[in-house]
Amino acid sequence: MGFPWRQTIFFLVIVIAILQVIHISLLSRLEALKNERRKRNAAFKFDKIGHDNPLVYSIKEIEKDRKLLLDAVKESSVLDAFGEMHIINNWIKAESLGNRNHIRKDITLVTQSSLSELYNLLTIIHRWKGLISVGLFTLTRELSIAIEIILSLRKCYPMIRYNTSFHLVYPLLVPLPDLNTHYDLIRLLPSEPSAPSLSSSSRAESIEENICAQLPKIMTALNPGTLNYENEGIPFPNNLLRNVARRNSLTQFVFVIDIDLVPNNNLNYDFIEFAKENRLFEEETKDEKTIFVVPSYEIDSSLVPDHIPKDKTELMLAVNSGYVRPFYYELCWKCQKYTDYEAWQKEPLSPKLDILFEVFWHDPWEPFYISRNTVPMYDERFRQYGFNRISQVCELHMAGYRFSVLNNPFVIHKGMKRPDSFHKDKDLELEKNRILFRHFKNELKDRYRTSSRRCY
Repeated sequence: MGFPWRQTIFFLVIVIAILQVIHISLLSRLEALKNERRKRNAAFKFDKIGHDNPLVYSIKEIEKDRKLLLDAVKESSVLDAFGEMHIINNWIKAESLGNRNHIRKDITLVTQSSLSELYNLLTIIHRWKGLISVGLFTLTRELSIAIEIILSLRKCYPMIRYNTSFHLVYPLLVPLPDLNTHYDLIRLLPSEPSAPSLSSSSRAESIEENICAQLPKIMTALNPGTLNYENEGIPFPNNLLRNVARRNSLTQFVFVIDIDLVPNNNLNYDFIEFAKENRLFEEETKDEKTIFVVPSYEIDSSLVPDHIPKDKTELMLAVNSGYVRPFYYELCWKCQKYTDYEAWQKEPLSPKLDILFEVFWHDPWEPFYISRNTVPMYDERFRQYGFNRISQVCELHMAGYRFSVLNNPFVIHKGMKRPDSFHKDKDLELEKNRILFRHFKNELKDRYRTSSRRCY
């Protein structure tokens, strides 16, 4: 005998309700996948160059931005804390930021560079599809070259124009050169003949046709042999550059790395999802003192850029093959080993980003990490080589921050660090900064008198 009709109707209603829940769940999942695809497609389209691309940087726009960059240099009046450097905040701003300066629920990759190292940005932009803030140091004689390099980057790589802001730092006491003459970047290639002046139509056409194809070669030609700071008597202000780039980052979170480090694929997307799931963008969690450690590696320079691992699975294959190893493994293993690489490497690639374990800080550990942009700034007295990052990490420890190691992300340094890979004055700079670091640690004791932690 069948169910009574009332029971049958009730049963059907329940089945329909369950089917509706499943249908809604599937629709939500489908929409999430569509949104993710839209984001990735939006990022991908910026990699393309061509006259049919709606994001083409017109000559009129280039001339407008050239004037903006030149005027900013001529009118620069902001100095660093020691009165030795000019600072131009937002020398040119990422178009995606618009005119509003509100803080976004997002993450910015923060980096610092000399003009001779800026070519590394071309590798980063293919991995990091989000906001980038670059603190750029130049000598005054390089300013004309810097302007043309930035304009060319914005023309040839629409993603840079859309996502990357540049902030300029240059010495105060060196007179400005004549900036009214546009520097011809093609001249930097010895095999290329000098082009006609910019005012001619043939010069404009030459730039339009050739500059994007030649730009990677031009930028790698700007090496320390061409632009050598070693004998200039101007110490490289790495911490000042980091602070300038951080202060101009309009996002709640920042990821501060050096320009010659490359993140794994889609790290910005994965961290944003992690932050949303853990309500890290919400007011209720803004005072949490946690930084998110990203393990760092280094790769044989002969395999750059084509064989840089894209995810943890590829990374572990490279580590097991011997051409990738933990960062500073040969030069200063104790500076990195507290990340606990052995435990991290045992954990396979996970479906989503998460915290794998926590690590207590030990001297002289100096990890790379993602944090809120409210963490202590870098001490700008540290310049050149040595103790510039560890001083800031030491302060994080004193201030009570937790160090949480993430499961999937990593960065890779392009080239392996060895004792003979540094400039000749490295040891003198290191000793000078070592003395400064001792004073700095004593200052931290006064600054954090209630802290039970110490930097040793």
